[in-house]
This record gives sequence, structure tokens and C-alpha cells, in this order.
Amino acid sequence: MSRIYVHFPFCKRKCIYCNFYSVSREDLKSQYLEALSHEIELRADELRGATVETLYFGGGTPSLCTIDELVAVAQKLRSAFIFAPEPEFTVEANPEQLTTSYLRGLRKIGVNRLSIGVQSFDDEILAMLGRTHSAATAKAALENAFATGFDNVSIDLIYGIAARQPGQWRQELKEAFSHPITHLSAYSLTVEENTLLHRKIRNGALPPLNEDCAVDDYWTLIYEAGNHSFEQYEISNFARDGKISRHNSAYWAHTPYLGLGAAAHSFNGTERSWNAADVNRYIQGCAAGAPPRESETLTLRELFNEYILLRLRTSAGIRFNDLQQRFGAERRKKTEKHLIKLPTTFYISDGEHIVLTAEGRLHADNIAMELFETGDEK
Repeated sequence: MSRIYVHFPFCKRKCIYCNFYSVSREDLKSQYLEALSHEIELRADELRGATVETLYFGGGTPSLCTIDELVAVAQKLRSAFIFAPEPEFTVEANPEQLTTSYLRGLRKIGVNRLSIGVQSFDDEILAMLGRTHSAATAKAALENAFATGFDNVSIDLIYGIAARQPGQWRQELKEAFSHPITHLSAYSLTVEENTLLHRKIRNGALPPLNEDCAVDDYWTLIYEAGNHSFEQYEISNFARDGKISRHNSAYWAHTPYLGLGAAAHSFNGTERSWNAADVNRYIQGCAAGAPPRESETLTLRELFNEYILLRLRTSAGIRFNDLQQRFGAERRKKTEKHLIKLPTTFYISDGEHIVLTAEGRLHADNIAMELFETGDEK
């Protein structure tokens, strides 16, 4: 069982908060897609015959590709790898591209899950974030998606934005849940280096982020999600009717995946590799038969720490028998010992596993650091 992620690094315009690799050079798109086809051929043996259960087209903005272009990529993948009869096939899309004709085209190529980058249902907030769609366009995209038969639709929203008026975040959540979406990814606005947001805050054009605002918005999110039958199955992700993201859940479960395209990452269980975050280098490398990649082999300590960090993010938490099977009895004992350092309001444990509470998830990174194995441990 395996997962494939394909990166489409093209955007109309860079959002102020985005730190993912993307370019606005759509004139390179045809060359890029040809290079992607070459990489698929070159890496066809890497999954060793494993069945692909999930396929994810992310970006960037995959929906800047025409349906014919996406068809060509999907067909190339199906010729190179073994797919399950009905894999989860997700495409990330911006609202402005989701016309009914485009959505019908996505359904014809087997796409059965949409991830729509809404971010906000307020025009002023969208403009501040650098988004290219309006609130009306976002609502129309959702209506189009359901009208064309999609029944597994996720949207992204951003909270912790101090510019919102009091009560506005709650109203945006109610707007989101008024549509028959099955999944919500909600992220607190963060300042990443090398983003326009970072530069604007540094130059005084925007105020620094307000942590109290983010915390208040988080609790509003937890309440409204629960009130609309959405389960928080991962810190930033909520689903109803069991419609979790099977693809992303594989990342949090620390299982292998294959990444294709510029800047895409792969993980085989012990080694992480990544393609160069440079479209031109990627195109040239694929043409020469060697996509520009780097890799690192993770130590057992690094694997353990990643496992702790990722599993704590989920509602499944850490099962001690699984931890022991992967990393040994000694690491299990140390983990259980470190738990006593944590406030009891942060987690629930029955001796068999540990799960963070809603309060604990606010402090997940710090909790993970308490459980990490360090070089000076005795």
C-alpha cells in the first residue's frame, strides 16, 4: 500500500503567507509537465509493485492546468504504477477555476475528492492575504462542486487574523458549515521567513500576529466544528461521516510515500529525499535522465522523534505497543516516564496509549519536545 503526491508549482500570484515552493511562470508549464512525465518513467520501480491507495495533486495550483494536461499526468501515472480499483484521488484547486465544466472534467479523470483553497469568506481578508478570488466566487465554487456530484469536499480556512472584526471568525465558520462539506482544514496564520507577510510585519506595514487572537479563534473553531458533527482527527483537520484525508493521514502515521515534481518530498521508511525547489533545474535534470534530488538517511533517534511529533497531532495518539514494536522497550519506558512532566489537562492516557486533549493540542510541539529523545539522555 502506498501514496503518491504530485506537485504543480504554478500560481497566478503568491499569497503573502505562503512558504511552499511555487512560481508565476506559466510559460514553463508545458516544459514542466513533460519533465514530470520523464520523472514518472524514471521512478516507476520505486514502489516495488505496491498498490497505490491515494493520489494527491497539490501545489502551487494544480487547477491552473487544463483538464487535458491533468488527464495526461493521470494516464502516465496509471501506466507506471499499480492503482487500487478506487483510490482516493484529491486535487487542490482555487475557487476561481472551479466552473461546472472544469469540475465535470475532473470527475471524468477519476478525481473523487476536492481540496478548495477558500481561506476566508470575507473579501477584505481575502485581499489582505493576497488571494485572487472573492467570497462570492468561493461560495459559487462550492455550489458548482456539489452540483456536479462531488460528495467529498474539503476547504481550507485561516484563523488568528487580528484584522477580523469580533465575531467574524464564528460567522465564517457558520458559512463554511452551511455547505455540505465533509472536511475542513483550518490553520492558524503563521509568519514564515521569506514570505511577503514576514516582510510586511518586519517593515511595519502589518502588525505582528496576536497569539491571544489565535487561541480565541482556536476555541471557537473547536466549538463550532463539534457543534456541526465534525471530528478533530488531527490538530488542523476536521471531518464528518468518516471522510478523513486518507492521503494526509499516511503522513501523520509515518508511512512511506512517493513525491513527484519540483520540491516534492518522498519517504521510504528510513530515508527522506526531495527534488530541487527550482523549476528550471528540475526540467533540465529530468531531460538528462536525473531529476535533481537530495536525500538523508534518518537515524533511529530522528525517526523516533518524528514519530512522536506526528502521532501526537492525531486523535489516535501514540499507542505504546506500536511505539515499542518500532523503537524498542527502552524508548517506551522513557516515554512513559516523561509523561509525568506534563500537566494532566494536556493528555489522556489509559496506560496503553496517550492522546492529547483539545487544550493539549494547543501545546503539541512543546509536548513533543518533552518526549523527544535527546543526545544527552542517560
